[in-house]
Amino acid sequence: MASLYAWLLRAAQDSLIAFGRIWVWIPPVESEPPSTGPPPGHPERLCPEVPLSATEAEILRLLADLDPPTPHDR
Repeated sequence: MASLYAWLLRAAQDSLIAFGRIWVWIPPVESEPPSTGPPPGHPERLCPEVPLSATEAEILRLLADLDPPTPHDR
């Protein structure tokens, strides 16, 4: 008799697992909004009225040559 209960319990468990795998809702992948830089008032925000230093201009030139990352790079 105990083996019958064990079999029924195992069958019920397997059924619930199968039902859960079928009916689990997987949310769609949300794309990240494009970055616009630090928010206003952030200490690292660039001031448009202050020109870039030679080092900053060189770094900007080097970064501009890079390709943007693709979703497969993450």
